[in-house]
Amino acid sequence: MSHFEERLSRAQGLLVAEGVGLLVISPGANMRYLAGFTDEAGERALLFFVPPEGEPAFLVPELYAAQVEKRAAFPPTHVWRDSQGPRAALEDILRAFPGGKVLVDDAMPAKDLLLLEELLPQAAFRPASPLMRRLRMRKSPEELSAMRRAAAIADRAFQAISARPLSGLTELEVAKALEEEMLKAGAEGAAFEILVASGPNSALPHHRAGRRRIEPGDVVILDFGCRVDGYCSDITRTLVLGEPPARVRELYEVILAAQRKAVEAVRPGLPAQEVDRAARGVIAQAGYADHFTHRTGHGIGLDVHEEPYIVEGNTLPLEEGMTFSVEPGIYFPGEFGLRVEDIVVVTEEGAESLNNCPRTLRCVG
Repeated sequence: MSHFEERLSRAQGLLVAEGVGLLVISPGANMRYLAGFTDEAGERALLFFVPPEGEPAFLVPELYAAQVEKRAAFPPTHVWRDSQGPRAALEDILRAFPGGKVLVDDAMPAKDLLLLEELLPQAAFRPASPLMRRLRMRKSPEELSAMRRAAAIADRAFQAISARPLSGLTELEVAKALEEEMLKAGAEGAAFEILVASGPNSALPHHRAGRRRIEPGDVVILDFGCRVDGYCSDITRTLVLGEPPARVRELYEVILAAQRKAVEAVRPGLPAQEVDRAARGVIAQAGYADHFTHRTGHGIGLDVHEEPYIVEGNTLPLEEGMTFSVEPGIYFPGEFGLRVEDIVVVTEEGAESLNNCPRTLRCVG
């Protein structure tokens, strides 16, 4: 049994257990997870149908038929032409639907959902995310292998960039250099828009790289990652151009201690919010609770942000194979910010970091 067949079997088991009549997946991470294929959601209906029993159905525009046949784990069972539209093919697929509950991908385009609702007026539509979360949160050895490779590429890219002089470069130039290093090392591409935040921009946790030139004395936050076999890495490291002031060094030691405390807290069975509390407690004890303005982490896999979220209020027990970021930060608007981030996987003993490059405050030219 291939891992796609195994995933399909697990999905169908959950559908049966929960009394669901049909699962409908649109292009995106869920389709890649279940069917081995994805593309951008366009104007043409491209949908994967999973019944509680039997074979899945794959609704595919003729434009994509050869790609699906070559790359997907399941064949395009219903191919429709632009001159005909998808309605007749959809009606053929839905003829076997027994009625009841339909789970639809959260990312499904509204036009596709509206057509399904029209064709299944008696069905009860619900989001597929709770079921897909249960399938995807625990990573298999094959998934972890891809994530380790993606993390190693990000590590190498940071080592290469931090060995160069950055003074005078724009944030965008540094972001481009990071992406080039990851591509050279075998990445499929950046996992998300690379964040390079320098000087006062480093106090903005999600500042996008811009045209500001990096200057001597700047704190610079690099937050980036790549994809390998569809799986993401995500890492944050903080640099200083020149010798950092004592205040910056002291504050950086606080976030390093917060991250260590959080990673040490990880173990199977621990509610996710306890990891957040571990990091937040260190920062609060140092007197900077109001300067840590975001959650401690997010799950990661085929999506950069997915379950489990490491945040107050999430009582979900951690399980072996879950992967998430641990990224405490401290920010002073108008001045600077500091953050360190690694991806960890929950193991029987606790946590394994997928990132291994130095976490120390790096001084560059």
